[in-house]
Amino acid sequence: MRRSIILLAILLAVSSSAVAQYCDEEVVFGTSAGTIDMYHTGALFNCCAWLDIEVTESQWLIEFTEWEMFEHGPCYCLCCFDATATVSGLEPGEYTVRVWRALDNFDETWTFIQAAEETVLVEGYAEPSLTTGFVPCVESAVIDGSEETTWGTIKALYH
Repeated sequence: MRRSIILLAILLAVSSSAVAQYCDEEVVFGTSAGTIDMYHTGALFNCCAWLDIEVTESQWLIEFTEWEMFEHGPCYCLCCFDATATVSGLEPGEYTVRVWRALDNFDETWTFIQAAEETVLVEGYAEPSLTTGFVPCVESAVIDGSEETTWGTIKALYH
């Protein structure tokens, strides 16, 4: 009997499609003295992910990469995240700024999706620093109006 229940649970988990909410994605850049701020709202990631935001600088190019990371594995749902990053200590000048979403393919490869590219002007000077952060929107993915309970929803609630 227990084996049948476990097998049924596995079959349901494999056969259920990922639940996704609609994300109104937007990337906004701000500048201040020696600083570029990146605000990425509505970025679509797996509900059970946390984001590791990496910032790379190469002359007049700044790239923000939002890596989808998992402590206990993915859920069967997708939801919107808000990510922020601020890099300071930049030389005055015109920078090309890009934002990438790095999605784990779970086969030791990644899919990179460019979320934004813009040219910004940095003036002034600031001490070098880097701050990053993110806010997952799990509660809005779990309560998406469909009232359908999936294994991914249960896993998201558990986390």
